[in-house]
Amino acid sequence: MRPAPELYAPYAAYDKAAYFNNIHPVEWRAQLQSSTGGRLFRIRYYGDLYRWEVKQEPRHIEHHEKHYGKHFNGLITNSDDAPELIYAVDIHSGEEILLFDGGRQGHDNLFCNEWTPAQLNNRPLTHDYTDAAGNSVFEIVLHAFFNIDYEDELETFQDEAGEIRFITGEKTDLAYLQRNGFDAFAIDAYSEQGDFIAIHSAELA
Repeated sequence: MRPAPELYAPYAAYDKAAYFNNIHPVEWRAQLQSSTGGRLFRIRYYGDLYRWEVKQEPRHIEHHEKHYGKHFNGLITNSDDAPELIYAVDIHSGEEILLFDGGRQGHDNLFCNEWTPAQLNNRPLTHDYTDAAGNSVFEIVLHAFFNIDYEDELETFQDEAGEIRFITGEKTDLAYLQRNGFDAFAIDAYSEQGDFIAIHSAELA
């Protein structure tokens, strides 16, 4: 498996086999574990929930439940004013772990998107995620996808001096991009009853 992106490396667990079926060749995946070993979390976030109507036909319902879970309650997305911000909170220790920052993480945020300080700094975590069955405590599985071959496309990201710089002007290197420049990201949750719920999915390139 690919090495964990730097943000997630201290919190990555790989020992629950049920969460590691059918891993894609360009995917990194891990179960979230707090620094005290906790694996049950509440989800707090800034943003909106995106939902859509499902046709009440067996094949549509089956497809929807397979990909999003039977207790799906919407994907956490950006608001009209700013990108999403998602944290997990260990239910026992209260430790807060950043799961995803829609304004700072991923390829497009490194090289394309420009956000104002007001957009990035004014995102209070005012929402707690609850699935459609009323569950608010979950095990969390993270997925990052690396479809961009940064080594093969290195010249695309270099300036005239041969250096790689983010849109902010900060310099980086190939190794950092290969570990942190994912172009898609997803967060899955599993209730204490074992039910799967998709709570976040982002295309980042």
